Amino acid sequence: MRRLLALLAVAGAFVAPAIPAYSSQGGKQSAGLGIQLLEAPTALAKDPRAHIYIIDHLAPGTVIQRKVQVNNGTSHPLDVSLYAAGSDIKDGLWSPFDGHQQDELSRWTTVEPSSVHLDAGQSAVVQSTITVPTRAAAGERYAVIWAESQIPGAGPVHEVARAGVRVYLSVGSGGAPPTDFRIDSLSGARTEDGRPEVLAQVHNVGGRAIDLSGSLKLTDGPGSLTAGPFPAKLGTTLAPGQSEPVTVILDKSLPAGPWNARIALQSDLIKRAAKATITFPSGDGVVGPPVKAVPVPLSKNRHVLVPLAIVLIVLAAIALLLWLWRRRRRDDDDDGSQPMPAIPAQRATVSKRAPARRR
Repeated sequence: MRRLLALLAVAGAFVAPAIPAYSSQGGKQSAGLGIQLLEAPTALAKDPRAHIYIIDHLAPGTVIQRKVQVNNGTSHPLDVSLYAAGSDIKDGLWSPFDGHQQDELSRWTTVEPSSVHLDAGQSAVVQSTITVPTRAAAGERYAVIWAESQIPGAGPVHEVARAGVRVYLSVGSGGAPPTDFRIDSLSGARTEDGRPEVLAQVHNVGGRAIDLSGSLKLTDGPGSLTAGPFPAKLGTTLAPGQSEPVTVILDKSLPAGPWNARIALQSDLIKRAAKATITFPSGDGVVGPPVKAVPVPLSKNRHVLVPLAIVLIVLAAIALLLWLWRRRRRDDDDDGSQPMPAIPAQRATVSKRAPARRR
């Protein structure tokens, strides 16, 4: 029975739900001026982007607050100003406005306090507030919450440093618009220095902006070669309706092909994969013709298979242990119910006494 209880405890450790942990890196200083988000919406707790950027969907008239931490990672005291400014998404890139230039979302955003003094290595927590007007039109808007300071140094020219937290805000009644994208085509290309690269044309077909990451693998190359996976170049951001290439730069020693290329990309919790047969062109700085990408289905229950297999193995072990335990008890009961061996009856012996003599 003790073994059964121990096995049940182990089973509980295996089947406990996995909850992703996200560190705010409190107290960890960057080399310079830094800023980081400390809060995320409960509904987006499993979305890694929501722990880096302010991402939300709000109805008109809603007010939200998010705490951010400002870090002085320099060896000098800094006077840091905090403010919101506008941003856009263009040509596949997150594109903040110059200086303090405003847009609609940044005008809805305030930061308190608006300035802090930080000694070397010191941090401070400030609060941003976004107030959506009651008559705000539906749609997605972008801004940046900036921390800005002049960095002390020798000479008359001082560097001005800025560090920011992106804001992706969708406005509208009801639930948040869906996030979705598709991979339209793959192209083999060469960089200016002759390195092979793959361009995956991605189209944002959802209602939210996406930040893409992923990897590429090459198979069935010349001589049945395989290569990869190679990471996609980070930094591709697409607003709803936009289409831009995601670039994967490869090893210069790879032969031209042909190759079977398979790319898998992700934004938020949305994953898409596609494949095509490509060949790298011979000239430097040349992009080959795009090849229509064939979608590759991804198993939505893939992450469940391993925990499910573990649970089944544990349950089978428990069932086996119960069977062995019951069999042992039955054997013990059978041993205890056997009749005791008969003890032969002993014949009673009667001793005869001599009669007493009369005097």
